[in-house]
Amino acid sequence: MYKPLSLFHAKPYLRKVALLQTAVASTRAFSDAQGPAGTPPPRLNKPDIRSIPQPRDPIKLATPPGGEQFIKYSPEFLAQGYDKHEIYVHPGFVTDEEHDLLAKNCEKKLRRLASTYEMGHFDKRIHNYRECSVGAWLPNMRSVAGRVAQETGRAVDPDPVDLPDRRPSSGSSSSSSSRSGGWTTVGRDDGEIRAVLDRVWSLFPSSLAWLPPHILDLHQDGEILPHVDNPEYSGFVVGGLTLLGPAVSTFKHVDDPHVRVDVLLEPRSLYFMTDRIRYQFTHEITVGAGQRVWQGVPVPRARRISLMFRDAKQPEKGWSSLAVQ
Repeated sequence: MYKPLSLFHAKPYLRKVALLQTAVASTRAFSDAQGPAGTPPPRLNKPDIRSIPQPRDPIKLATPPGGEQFIKYSPEFLAQGYDKHEIYVHPGFVTDEEHDLLAKNCEKKLRRLASTYEMGHFDKRIHNYRECSVGAWLPNMRSVAGRVAQETGRAVDPDPVDLPDRRPSSGSSSSSSSRSGGWTTVGRDDGEIRAVLDRVWSLFPSSLAWLPPHILDLHQDGEILPHVDNPEYSGFVVGGLTLLGPAVSTFKHVDDPHVRVDVLLEPRSLYFMTDRIRYQFTHEITVGAGQRVWQGVPVPRARRISLMFRDAKQPEKGWSSLAVQ
C-alpha cells in the first residue's frame, strides 16, 4: 500500500518530477528560440499541420452563447475552413467577487516576487511587464507530479500543505505553526482561489497535466508583440483569465496575416487557444491605436493582469518515464 506523497517532503521518486515542473514553469514563455546575439529571435518554428501534437483525449471547448460577439474572424479565416472552436472565449467566467479576490492576491504575489516592471524581455517580445508563477494555486492532482503518480499507481496528497479550509493535521508541514481558525503559512485565500481555478482545469480532460498558474501584469504602456508561445515548453493549450483592464488580442497565421482572429478580452473573461491557433498563429496585444479597436470604438489602454494557464508537454515515453525508480 502506497503512502500519499507530499512534494514538500518528496522522496527520490518525485524529486525528478518536482524539479522538472519548476524548471518548465520558469522557462521562456514568449519565444520560440533565441536568435544570435544582438538579433531578434525567429518569429516561429512552426510545426507542419500533420505534426501538430494531439492530446490523448480530445479537447472539446465551445464558446458559450453570447461569447461569439467578443470574437471577430476575418473572411480569409472563414474561407479556409479553420475550426472556430480552436479559440475559446467565455465572458464573465468569474464573478465580480471572484475577480476582486484574484486581483488582490495577484497583487500580493507580484509585490513579493516581481516588485518592479521590466522594460524588456530577453526575446524582445514583451515590454513593460512583470510576472511570476504561483505553485500554491495548483492542486497536486492537476500537476505533473500528480499525473506521474496516477500513471505509476501511486497516491499523491491533493493538498500537500494545509490550506485555509483545512485544520492543521499531525504530520503536516505546517502543524507546528497553527493559527486561529486553522490558517497556516499558505496564503489566507489560497483554498478559495484553488476552487475558482479548478473550474478552469475541469474544462479539459483529466489526462492533461498543468504547470503552475502564471501571473502576467502588463502596464498600461506595456505591450506584447507578435509571437507564438514556445511549443517545446508547454503543451496543447494556452489561455488566461483577464483581470483589471480590457484588451484586444489579435491572432494571425504566420504564413498569411490576413488569416486572423481578433478577440475582445474584458475583465472576468477566460480565453484559450488550441490546435492550429496555438501552434501556427501569432498573438499580440499592442499599444498601437489600430490594434486596440473593437467595432470601430477605441479600447482604452489600461493596466491588465492575465492569470495564465498552460498544460505541460508530455514526454514522448509518457508521464511514467519521469518517475525515479
